[in-house]
Amino acid sequence: METLHCETLEELRVTIERFGPGVLYRGQVQHYPSSNGLPSLPTSFQRQGCVPDLMIKWTYYAKRALQHLVLGWKETGDIATNQAILQHYGFRSFFLDASGDPRVAAWFASNKFESKMEVNLVEDCFEDPVWLRTLNACFVPTEGIGHLYLISQKSLRQSGIQAVHLSEIATDQGAPRYVRQDAYMVGPLIQSGLSGDCILCHITASAEVLRNFAGEYSVGWLFPEPSDDPVYRELLAMPWEKLRHVPDDGIEAFRRSLELPEYSWHLQKHMPPRSAMYRPFWTRDLPPPPACETATATQMAQLLCGSSLYHGASTPRFILPEINKLLEEYDEISIELDGLVYHGMDTRYGKGVGIVKMPEDIVCVFEYGIDHPGLRIMGIGRFYGLHYRIDSNGGWERVTHEDDCTCGADHAENFSLLGRIDLSLKDRWLKYVEPGLYVQNGIDLTSDPSATWGESY
Repeated sequence: METLHCETLEELRVTIERFGPGVLYRGQVQHYPSSNGLPSLPTSFQRQGCVPDLMIKWTYYAKRALQHLVLGWKETGDIATNQAILQHYGFRSFFLDASGDPRVAAWFASNKFESKMEVNLVEDCFEDPVWLRTLNACFVPTEGIGHLYLISQKSLRQSGIQAVHLSEIATDQGAPRYVRQDAYMVGPLIQSGLSGDCILCHITASAEVLRNFAGEYSVGWLFPEPSDDPVYRELLAMPWEKLRHVPDDGIEAFRRSLELPEYSWHLQKHMPPRSAMYRPFWTRDLPPPPACETATATQMAQLLCGSSLYHGASTPRFILPEINKLLEEYDEISIELDGLVYHGMDTRYGKGVGIVKMPEDIVCVFEYGIDHPGLRIMGIGRFYGLHYRIDSNGGWERVTHEDDCTCGADHAENFSLLGRIDLSLKDRWLKYVEPGLYVQNGIDLTSDPSATWGESY
């Protein structure tokens, strides 16, 4: 690895051009040497650690965004593209950021990321006041020396390391930030950071020279607004969640479902109905809806779980012995999440997945839907589902039914959830609490007393 210092803009240009094509670029405002003197380039997971529940939730919504926004995208288990949104929008990954454009790297080498939490007093769509916590961020021009690392694509291949160009997940419309930044995902790097053998050169230059080399690049261009970046827009549209165990003095405080750095103001003084503000609740604690005069008596088993189990990834299992046992005793099984599932359906969200018995050994697997504008719960119902027949050996087989959902999706995530639930019942990760009630370890059984039916608006 060469180490070079460039005093002038022209010297920097000539030095970068000397290394020719087949090079990726990474910029940092600070250099971190390893024990052998080579640059230390760890991943964000290696620097900050992994929070499994949060990673699973981020990964779930990253895949949903790719599914919605990238033409022809299919779930293939490709870790690089699956973790691209985690890496570029505010969480962590097992990959290192790099760019095919040296000007982008020079910009990051001369502008320092800073962030702070802020609380903002706004109103929901019913004019009820709330505090919304946001992670406000900016890039501050630095003084002193910045650092460019030139990474050899050939050496990466020889080391068995991927360098995935994120043009693979360019959206049909708009420009996600990873496209604007000509981004590559280098990795996965599980045990340690990038080997120094893959680094061709470490270039240093003054921040002023680097900024001049970056030219007109800015926060506004490299981190486009949600009006231009559909991935960012989708992440910002997710519901808010109440901050638990925080004294509210009469005004409740909420944070985004997935907190991410925000480089400009995205709130409104009067928030729209589609901005749900979720107070933690379980449907079992809600009183009957105001318009409900009678309730149908149904033998129901309720299984309450958190995001790690609900949003996890697994292959479908078509023999579900623990669920089959419950269906011998109950007419319906409700698998409920401690949260709302965002589908991009205005004020309607998912709250869980259900199984209901039907004639001829058929069951329907569906999703519970909830209408939740602002702070208020306005209604709960069922989205159309898919139907299965359980054979004499306990195997589940898909069957066509007149009441099948007609959206065209296979709802594979709902059926995969059943497999995880079945294993969790077997391993007692879902614990028996009382007849008809099973709760995942560590899940809070209490509902917020403020979470109840709201009046129409």
